[in-house]
Amino acid sequence: MQFTTKRSVALAVAGLVVGTLGALSVPALADNAPAPQNASRIPAMTLDFAGSNSEASSPQQVGVAFGGRGIVKDTEGNKIGTVYDVCAKDAIEAKADIVFCTGMIETERGKISFSATLPISDDAAKPEHEAFTGVVNGGTKDYEGVSGEVRFKPQAQGVFDATFS
Repeated sequence: MQFTTKRSVALAVAGLVVGTLGALSVPALADNAPAPQNASRIPAMTLDFAGSNSEASSPQQVGVAFGGRGIVKDTEGNKIGTVYDVCAKDAIEAKADIVFCTGMIETERGKISFSATLPISDDAAKPEHEAFTGVVNGGTKDYEGVSGEVRFKPQAQGVFDATFS
């Protein structure tokens, strides 16, 4: 019985030492992580999916994925990169279908990851897409540590202006 108590105390002390050392090292690890940065530092751009699979109508079944590749342009219309997306219909509703998309914008300055849900109107009198907001999930290079929102505003069929905040 006495041996068990000494062993328990020794294990408890060892656990306390390891736990304390682990807790002391966590701030050092956190210091190496990039500080979160607001997405507003990302310049406005246009995502042009015209002629890609993303521009075509979405599948009629819930859960079926579709995707595409488009051109990324700066505000002057110059090509600055490529955008990739994968989407899936999440719900079929009376006036609009709900689609969930995730994508990656690639430029020389880095990559920007985003995701969004958007309604696709079934009403022929309305534009297929209305403006919608997505989430900036992160980035690389100049965009490392970035988070925030991206607002997509339809410009034409398959073409969206993207602004970040």
